[in-house]
Amino acid sequence: MKNLKHLEKIAAGVLCMAAACASASAFGRAKKERITVSGSSSVTPVMEKLAAEYEKTHNVRITIHMSSSGAGISDVQNGLNDFGMSSRELKESEAGVFGSVLCMDGIALVVGSGCPVTDVKKDDVKRLFEAGTAIPGTPITAGVGRDASSGTRTAFDELLGIKDGYAASVATLAETGNVIEALQGSANSIGYISYGSLHGSVKAVRLDGIECTAETITDRTYTLQRPFIIVQNKQKPMSKAAQGFFDYIMSGEAQAVIAGAGYITVR
Repeated sequence: MKNLKHLEKIAAGVLCMAAACASASAFGRAKKERITVSGSSSVTPVMEKLAAEYEKTHNVRITIHMSSSGAGISDVQNGLNDFGMSSRELKESEAGVFGSVLCMDGIALVVGSGCPVTDVKKDDVKRLFEAGTAIPGTPITAGVGRDASSGTRTAFDELLGIKDGYAASVATLAETGNVIEALQGSANSIGYISYGSLHGSVKAVRLDGIECTAETITDRTYTLQRPFIIVQNKQKPMSKAAQGFFDYIMSGEAQAVIAGAGYITVR
């Protein structure tokens, strides 16, 4: 009889374990809520890091579509994403949307790693992009910029006071990665990218003697800086899943991820 009761206890324990495993398995198979974010190629790297962290503890699948600030804002207006990414302030003409600052970023002036230039003047950079005028005392005769839909270009042009477009000698490219690729190995071109996207294949030069660093962006001594904006639709509330992700990226918890990715926190 004792053996029978002992066996019954073992069987009951096995059943409980099986039920627990089945429950865990069912949770693992539960359909993941989908979240779609689209827009700026400058914001994309930090958004991908935030998404990866959030997915570790939430049953969601976050898809990041890299395009441009203009495209991300348009996607919000047309209901094609849960929220958008912009690397510039929103324009008054962009109706039906509003923005929240995720973090701050600098616009680094960059050259190929083999270029000897270490310092340029703001006025000389403006003349190069506006009129194609070579930067005095340097081998730099050409510029590499972004196309008209880029938030980085909009911010760069506004900060330098460029109003009438670029000279024919300036190449305009779609994404940050394209600019980096174009500058690799070049000794006579200068371009601009997000500070957070800097890596060894290109190097940042000083602007009027000021380096582009987290410290100089924070204290505003480096003048080429802009916010990264999360764009939402005024009329269409976000889903519960998207709202949860938005709340996370705007929280203090996310600041370590943002700072670790090379951007300047605002909270």
